[in-house]
Amino acid sequence: MRFGFGGRQLARLSLLNYKKVSPSISVVRLGNASLLGRRGRELFEVATNRLVGYMARQGVSPTALSLLGLLFAILSAGLYIAAPGIRELVILAAVALLVSGFFDAIDGAVARASGKVTAFGAFTDSVLDRIEDGAVIVAMTLAGFMDLLLGMLLLLSSYLVSYARARAEGLGVEMKGIGLFERAERILVLFVASILEYFLPHTITFVSAALIAVNAFVVAQRVLYVRSRLREGR
Repeated sequence: MRFGFGGRQLARLSLLNYKKVSPSISVVRLGNASLLGRRGRELFEVATNRLVGYMARQGVSPTALSLLGLLFAILSAGLYIAAPGIRELVILAAVALLVSGFFDAIDGAVARASGKVTAFGAFTDSVLDRIEDGAVIVAMTLAGFMDLLLGMLLLLSSYLVSYARARAEGLGVEMKGIGLFERAERILVLFVASILEYFLPHTITFVSAALIAVNAFVVAQRVLYVRSRLREGR
């Protein structure tokens, strides 16, 4: 089949990522790729490849990196709680949150590069991620950057996004990159919102409300995707 002028390029850019499988799967593929996307993650891996290789050669423990991520998340939480009294602290809290996310992003890469990948390590990393998410969101709520209802809904919806992936993979369904927003995107959004909060009060409140809606959408995406894959026996 021949394409008209520009047809081939348009086909490549198709949001449906259509393949000749069941109609249900072709529909759920719409927007399944995370916001950063595979390309964005590949660029991050290229940018950090030298650092990861150096850490692996020096015998840096992936668990130590995970614990550093937890430490900076707790530091970030403390800074958020103190920020209402000293507004500049919200910027430091945002930076600490970003550093925490960075350590969480490279601990797995260091484990693979050094041949230290274990099932227990992956389990521990996932548990620490949930602790970090909870600490930061609770701290933002206690500090008054969002009200109690928003804080509860943001925490619940964030956990549901992670649980949907974990439960699906427990059923044998590969979920990497499935969903518009994943944890890395949430951290980046909260980082930017926190910086803007210094200049525009209540930014975190509005962004948190938007994140709740996005999280709900991602959970629905993943539920529909898993249903389709399980119906296909994959």
